[in-house]
Amino acid sequence: MFSVISLYGICHLILGILCCIMKRCSKSYVPDNIYVKMFYINPYLVLTIHMIYKIFTLKHEHCDFHHICYGGVEKMHYNSIVYDTYNGCLDSSSIGDVINDYYEIHEDDSAYCGETEYGCCHIENKCETSYEFNMNFTEYQKYYILKDDGRHGVINTYITKNNPSGDNCLTHLDYIDFYEDHQIHNVLMIYLLVFDWYILFYTVLICCNCCKDKHTFEQVEQGNV
Repeated sequence: MFSVISLYGICHLILGILCCIMKRCSKSYVPDNIYVKMFYINPYLVLTIHMIYKIFTLKHEHCDFHHICYGGVEKMHYNSIVYDTYNGCLDSSSIGDVINDYYEIHEDDSAYCGETEYGCCHIENKCETSYEFNMNFTEYQKYYILKDDGRHGVINTYITKNNPSGDNCLTHLDYIDFYEDHQIHNVLMIYLLVFDWYILFYTVLICCNCCKDKHTFEQVEQGNV
Protein backbone atom coordinates (compact mmCIF):
# COMPACT_ATOMS: atom_id res chain seq x y z
CA MET A 1 0.00 0.00 0.00
CA PHE A 2 1.21 3.50 -0.81
CA SER A 3 2.18 5.29 2.41
CA VAL A 4 -0.60 7.65 3.56
CA ILE A 5 2.01 9.77 5.37
CA SER A 6 4.00 10.14 2.13
CA LEU A 7 0.78 11.03 0.33
CA TYR A 8 0.11 13.81 2.86
CA GLY A 9 3.59 15.23 2.21
CA ILE A 10 3.28 15.05 -1.60
CA CYS A 11 -0.20 16.60 -1.64
CA HIS A 12 0.91 19.35 0.75
CA LEU A 13 3.89 20.20 -1.44
CA ILE A 14 1.81 20.23 -4.64
CA LEU A 15 -0.86 22.41 -3.04
CA GLY A 16 1.81 24.85 -1.81
CA ILE A 17 3.32 25.13 -5.32
CA LEU A 18 -0.11 25.65 -6.92
CA CYS A 19 -1.01 28.32 -4.35
CA CYS A 20 2.24 30.18 -5.06
CA ILE A 21 1.56 30.04 -8.81
CA MET A 22 -2.01 31.32 -8.35
CA LYS A 23 -0.82 34.11 -6.06
CA ARG A 24 1.88 35.19 -8.49
CA CYS A 25 -0.42 35.11 -11.53
CA SER A 26 -3.18 37.09 -9.79
CA LYS A 27 -0.90 39.53 -7.97
CA SER A 28 -2.10 42.55 -9.92
CA TYR A 29 -5.75 41.70 -9.19
CA VAL A 30 -5.52 40.89 -5.47
CA PRO A 31 -5.54 43.76 -2.94
CA ASP A 32 -2.67 43.81 -0.45
CA ASN A 33 -4.35 44.00 2.96
CA ILE A 34 -4.38 42.01 6.19
CA TYR A 35 -7.83 40.45 5.64
CA VAL A 36 -6.93 39.02 2.25
CA LYS A 37 -3.70 37.63 3.69
CA MET A 38 -5.62 35.97 6.52
CA PHE A 39 -8.02 34.29 4.08
CA TYR A 40 -5.02 33.20 2.01
CA ILE A 41 -2.81 31.87 4.81
CA ASN A 42 -5.31 30.36 7.28
CA PRO A 43 -6.58 27.38 5.18
CA TYR A 44 -3.02 26.28 4.39
CA LEU A 45 -1.97 26.80 8.00
CA VAL A 46 -4.87 24.71 9.32
CA LEU A 47 -4.09 22.00 6.76
CA THR A 48 -0.43 22.04 7.84
CA ILE A 49 -1.44 21.53 11.47
CA HIS A 50 -3.76 18.71 10.40
CA MET A 51 -0.96 17.05 8.41
CA ILE A 52 1.51 17.27 11.32
CA TYR A 53 -1.13 15.81 13.66
CA LYS A 54 -1.75 12.90 11.28
CA ILE A 55 1.96 12.22 10.83
CA PHE A 56 2.42 11.81 14.58
CA THR A 57 -0.82 9.93 15.27
CA LEU A 58 -1.22 7.59 12.30
CA LYS A 59 -0.02 4.12 13.13
CA HIS A 60 1.27 1.90 10.38
CA GLU A 61 0.21 -1.70 10.95
CA HIS A 62 0.85 -5.01 9.19
CA CYS A 63 -2.37 -6.98 9.35
CA ASP A 64 -3.71 -10.44 8.62
CA PHE A 65 -7.28 -11.30 7.75
CA HIS A 66 -8.03 -15.00 8.05
CA HIS A 67 -10.36 -15.92 5.20
CA ILE A 68 -9.67 -19.65 4.70
CA CYS A 69 -9.56 -22.24 7.44
CA TYR A 70 -9.68 -25.98 7.89
CA GLY A 71 -9.43 -28.35 10.79
CA GLY A 72 -7.12 -31.16 11.74
CA VAL A 73 -7.90 -33.52 14.57
CA GLU A 74 -8.54 -30.59 16.93
CA LYS A 75 -6.42 -27.61 15.92
CA MET A 76 -7.65 -25.14 13.27
CA HIS A 77 -5.36 -24.06 10.45
CA TYR A 78 -5.68 -20.67 8.71
CA ASN A 79 -4.70 -18.96 5.48
CA SER A 80 -4.70 -15.19 5.63
CA ILE A 81 -4.52 -12.05 3.49
CA VAL A 82 -1.61 -9.83 4.51
CA TYR A 83 -2.01 -6.07 4.06
CA ASP A 84 -0.85 -2.69 5.44
CA THR A 85 -3.08 -0.03 6.93
CA TYR A 86 -3.09 3.25 8.85
CA ASN A 87 -6.71 2.94 10.01
CA GLY A 88 -6.47 -0.19 12.13
CA CYS A 89 -6.64 -3.87 11.22
CA LEU A 90 -9.95 -5.34 10.16
CA ASP A 91 -11.60 -7.94 12.35
CA SER A 92 -14.75 -10.04 12.16
CA SER A 93 -16.90 -7.01 13.10
CA SER A 94 -15.28 -4.21 11.10
CA ILE A 95 -15.25 -6.21 7.84
CA GLY A 96 -19.03 -5.85 7.94
CA ASP A 97 -18.65 -2.06 8.12
CA VAL A 98 -16.39 -2.12 5.07
CA ILE A 99 -18.97 -4.17 3.16
CA ASN A 100 -21.67 -1.62 4.12
CA ASP A 101 -19.44 1.29 3.07
CA TYR A 102 -18.83 -0.33 -0.31
CA TYR A 103 -22.54 -0.90 -0.78
CA GLU A 104 -23.39 2.72 0.11
CA ILE A 105 -20.91 4.04 -2.48
CA HIS A 106 -21.94 1.60 -5.24
CA GLU A 107 -25.60 1.41 -4.27
CA ASP A 108 -28.05 0.54 -7.06
CA ASP A 109 -31.02 -1.81 -7.20
CA SER A 110 -29.00 -4.55 -5.49
CA ALA A 111 -31.05 -4.19 -2.30
CA TYR A 112 -33.61 -6.34 -4.10
CA CYS A 113 -31.07 -8.97 -5.11
CA GLY A 114 -32.97 -11.58 -3.12
CA GLU A 115 -35.81 -11.30 -5.63
CA THR A 116 -33.58 -11.86 -8.67
CA GLU A 117 -32.97 -15.10 -10.55
CA TYR A 118 -29.62 -15.93 -8.95
CA GLY A 119 -29.98 -14.13 -5.64
CA CYS A 120 -27.41 -12.16 -3.65
CA CYS A 121 -23.67 -12.51 -3.22
CA HIS A 122 -22.54 -13.67 0.21
CA ILE A 123 -19.16 -13.72 1.86
CA GLU A 124 -18.07 -15.86 4.79
CA ASN A 125 -16.79 -14.43 8.05
CA LYS A 126 -16.41 -17.75 9.84
CA CYS A 127 -12.64 -18.16 9.75
CA GLU A 128 -11.74 -14.71 11.13
CA THR A 129 -14.28 -15.14 13.93
CA SER A 130 -12.93 -18.62 14.66
CA TYR A 131 -9.39 -17.24 14.84
CA GLU A 132 -10.37 -14.40 17.19
CA PHE A 133 -12.15 -16.75 19.58
CA ASN A 134 -9.40 -19.37 19.28
CA MET A 135 -11.88 -22.10 18.39
CA ASN A 136 -10.83 -25.68 17.99
CA PHE A 137 -12.23 -27.76 15.15
CA THR A 138 -14.99 -29.27 17.30
CA GLU A 139 -16.28 -25.80 18.25
CA TYR A 140 -15.98 -24.57 14.66
CA GLN A 141 -17.91 -27.56 13.39
CA LYS A 142 -20.62 -27.11 16.05
CA TYR A 143 -21.24 -23.41 15.37
CA TYR A 144 -20.50 -23.05 11.67
CA ILE A 145 -21.06 -26.38 9.95
CA LEU A 146 -23.72 -28.36 11.80
CA LYS A 147 -25.84 -25.50 13.18
CA ASP A 148 -28.60 -24.07 10.92
CA ASP A 149 -27.13 -25.68 7.80
CA GLY A 150 -23.98 -23.53 7.99
CA ARG A 151 -25.80 -20.21 7.67
CA HIS A 152 -23.98 -18.63 10.63
CA GLY A 153 -20.99 -16.45 9.84
CA VAL A 154 -22.20 -15.56 6.34
CA ILE A 155 -22.66 -11.89 5.33
CA ASN A 156 -25.07 -10.74 2.63
CA THR A 157 -23.24 -8.15 0.49
CA TYR A 158 -26.43 -7.17 -1.44
CA ILE A 159 -24.66 -7.52 -4.76
CA THR A 160 -26.80 -9.27 -7.36
CA LYS A 161 -25.23 -12.42 -8.78
CA ASN A 162 -24.79 -12.38 -12.55
CA ASN A 163 -24.91 -16.18 -12.82
CA PRO A 164 -25.44 -19.22 -10.56
CA SER A 165 -21.77 -19.29 -9.49
CA GLY A 166 -21.67 -15.53 -8.80
CA ASP A 167 -18.60 -14.68 -10.89
CA ASN A 168 -19.14 -10.97 -10.15
CA CYS A 169 -19.18 -11.40 -6.37
CA LEU A 170 -16.42 -9.65 -4.48
CA THR A 171 -13.85 -11.55 -2.46
CA HIS A 172 -12.26 -10.74 0.89
CA LEU A 173 -9.26 -9.34 -1.00
CA ASP A 174 -11.53 -7.00 -3.00
CA TYR A 175 -13.00 -5.55 0.18
CA ILE A 176 -9.59 -5.16 1.80
CA ASP A 177 -8.31 -3.35 -1.33
CA PHE A 178 -11.35 -1.08 -1.12
CA TYR A 179 -10.57 -0.41 2.56
CA GLU A 180 -6.98 0.56 1.72
CA ASP A 181 -7.95 2.70 -1.28
CA HIS A 182 -10.56 4.51 0.80
CA GLN A 183 -7.81 5.81 3.11
CA ILE A 184 -5.96 7.31 0.13
CA HIS A 185 -9.22 8.70 -1.27
CA ASN A 186 -9.93 10.54 1.99
CA VAL A 187 -6.53 12.29 1.91
CA LEU A 188 -6.97 13.34 -1.72
CA MET A 189 -10.46 14.68 -1.04
CA ILE A 190 -9.18 16.93 1.78
CA TYR A 191 -6.59 18.54 -0.48
CA LEU A 192 -8.96 18.83 -3.43
CA LEU A 193 -11.47 20.66 -1.23
CA VAL A 194 -8.81 23.12 -0.03
CA PHE A 195 -7.60 23.61 -3.61
CA ASP A 196 -11.19 24.32 -4.68
CA TRP A 197 -11.39 26.90 -1.89
CA TYR A 198 -8.31 28.70 -3.25
CA ILE A 199 -9.71 28.69 -6.79
CA LEU A 200 -12.97 30.17 -5.51
CA PHE A 201 -11.07 32.68 -3.33
CA TYR A 202 -8.96 34.01 -6.22
CA THR A 203 -11.89 33.95 -8.65
CA VAL A 204 -14.01 36.12 -6.33
CA LEU A 205 -11.12 38.55 -5.72
CA ILE A 206 -10.35 38.90 -9.43
CA CYS A 207 -14.03 39.40 -10.31
CA CYS A 208 -14.46 42.01 -7.57
CA ASN A 209 -11.33 43.82 -8.70
CA CYS A 210 -12.44 43.80 -12.35
CA CYS A 211 -15.88 45.16 -11.43
CA LYS A 212 -14.26 47.87 -9.31
CA ASP A 213 -11.93 48.89 -12.15
CA LYS A 214 -14.85 48.99 -14.59
CA HIS A 215 -16.87 51.19 -12.26
CA THR A 216 -13.88 53.54 -11.78
CA PHE A 217 -13.33 53.69 -15.54
CA GLU A 218 -16.99 54.63 -16.14
CA GLN A 219 -16.77 57.40 -13.53
CA VAL A 220 -13.65 58.82 -15.18
CA GLU A 221 -15.33 58.79 -18.60
CA GLN A 222 -18.41 60.54 -17.27
CA GLY A 223 -16.17 63.17 -15.60
CA ASN A 224 -14.47 63.90 -18.91
CA VAL A 225 -17.69 64.44 -20.81
